Amino acid sequence: MASAYEGDSQDLRIVLLGVCGAGKSSVGNAILGQDVFEESRTRESEIQRGRVEDRNISIIDTPGFFNTHLTDEELQEQMMKSLSLAHPGPHVFLLVINLETFKEDERNVVEQIQEYFGEEAFKYTLVLITGREQMSNREWMVLKHNGKFHDLVSYFRGQYHEINSKNETNQSHIKKLLQKIDEFIRQHDGQHYNNKTDSVSVTESRKEKKQQEENKSKVKEQEIERQERITWDTLETISAMEERTTQALFEPQNECLIPYVRQTKKTTYVHKEIIQQRKNARMLPFSVEENNTTQPGEKF
Repeated sequence: MASAYEGDSQDLRIVLLGVCGAGKSSVGNAILGQDVFEESRTRESEIQRGRVEDRNISIIDTPGFFNTHLTDEELQEQMMKSLSLAHPGPHVFLLVINLETFKEDERNVVEQIQEYFGEEAFKYTLVLITGREQMSNREWMVLKHNGKFHDLVSYFRGQYHEINSKNETNQSHIKKLLQKIDEFIRQHDGQHYNNKTDSVSVTESRKEKKQQEENKSKVKEQEIERQERITWDTLETISAMEERTTQALFEPQNECLIPYVRQTKKTTYVHKEIIQQRKNARMLPFSVEENNTTQPGEKF
């Protein structure tokens, strides 16, 4: 069992989470009172330590969720690294939400946290709202009752704290934040997050996600092949009909139809060539009616 937290008598371990551009690094710098994290797109999990309010604090900054500069595997690796840096486990995950850039897709961070850390992490997550000073009281009340925002916070038992943006943050704000964190940790008996507690469910979640992606890919491939077979069979049928029609053209009364049939056979030939090329390239199928043009000078 994880050891109990004893407030300011023990080192505090904080992991910062959030989408790209939420201001995680700025929050880390504000808490430590110095610019130790580079405030740009974080690509690797990083730890910085300092002494604040007569206690040792370790802050781990992480790459933002939905990071376009990292693959899913790389982001997963960095999230696991953040836990190693916070060994034996973080006392709190601070999920940074910037009100100036809050978007609907930030609700998807819930799925990200569950995927990388498991549902157990919800218990140890405190939503940190930044940029509150940019809103009037009325605007803030409207946002608090906004369905999107309310749904996000509700995943974390309604636990959140407000703090001003970095340029508007002073020592009293940081002191209140640390007091809130102490209170938050005591609510779950002073225990820190232990990734071993939820390691099985996290692994199963990743396996399930990978299996779902593989199944989707397989279904897509099967549908492509089915559509190709249908289109090819249709063209084969048309070719057979054209051949019978061509034979009938040798009868004197049908000679006037020869130019039309030649054009039709050219079109069918082009369609079959395109289908074969797409099949070889594993491209998506198309309908027979999609292209009725022929290449100049093409023969049938």
